[in-house]
Amino acid sequence: MSRKTSQSKKSSMRCPRFAMSPKILKVLALLVVVAALKLTLLGSLGLKTWEELRNAELLPVPQALAAKPGAKSAAKAAPAPEPATAESDMLDQAAIPGASVKESKDVSTLKRREDELAAKERALASMEKTIDDKLAELKRSEATLKALLDQADVLKDARIKRQVDTYMAMKPKQAAEVLSNMDQDLAVKILTGMKPKVAGEIMTYVKTPKAAKLTEAMTAVQTPLQGPGK
Repeated sequence: MSRKTSQSKKSSMRCPRFAMSPKILKVLALLVVVAALKLTLLGSLGLKTWEELRNAELLPVPQALAAKPGAKSAAKAAPAPEPATAESDMLDQAAIPGASVKESKDVSTLKRREDELAAKERALASMEKTIDDKLAELKRSEATLKALLDQADVLKDARIKRQVDTYMAMKPKQAAEVLSNMDQDLAVKILTGMKPKVAGEIMTYVKTPKAAKLTEAMTAVQTPLQGPGK
């Protein structure tokens, strides 16, 4: 009995639960419909908003600036300095070639002057060398001439000494006759080369006018030749 009673209770409790489920389903269906409507509205609004945002993000910078009056004026004012900059660049570029041409002319002028000075220096150096060579040649010629003169003097002195010896060996009267008819300079050299005693004896036989001249010339001689017996 008790088992049947419990089973009847369980069955009575289950029946009302299944009786409420259609209501719940209706409520759930309404909720689903409302939710779907909301989602539809939200979806349409969201799509519209997203498209607006996308259009705003993808909008080019010049169009965005053009949409604003202040930005448009600023955009117009910004490129204004460019012509002045370009003009100044053109002026600078035009001025640079002129300056470079002037510098090149100055450099060429300096180079030409340096070349001229170098050429003059070379010419002066060549002239100095030529003068030095001529002086050296002149000194050599002078030395050669002096050697020849010395040699001639030696030979002349040797010849005069031989003549002195010859006239000293002669008799005074004979020697006086020869010396009186001889060239005065040579006669003076021969007489001055003799011993004074021999020369005096010869002069006694020379005529007075000639003897006076020979004596005067002998006195003028500063360096008489030395005879062998002196």
